[in-house]
Amino acid sequence: MLNSSIVRLMGNITEISRAGLYEDHRERVTVSVEGAEPLYAELRLPNKEGWNLGQKLLIVIVPADSEELD
Repeated sequence: MLNSSIVRLMGNITEISRAGLYEDHRERVTVSVEGAEPLYAELRLPNKEGWNLGQKLLIVIVPADSEELD
């Protein structure tokens, strides 16, 4: 079934922050999101997947069911 409320945007890893900068001691990556407004064009995520600087990503935004949020 096709869901038209899903948004797909391209992203790029533009920065990798050292793990020691954060309380949980986990490295973070900054993802620049193509097509997003300037104030919302970056995501900072834990790098548990081992992403590399310059790597391209597909960002998928899917509405959550209200049950999933509880």
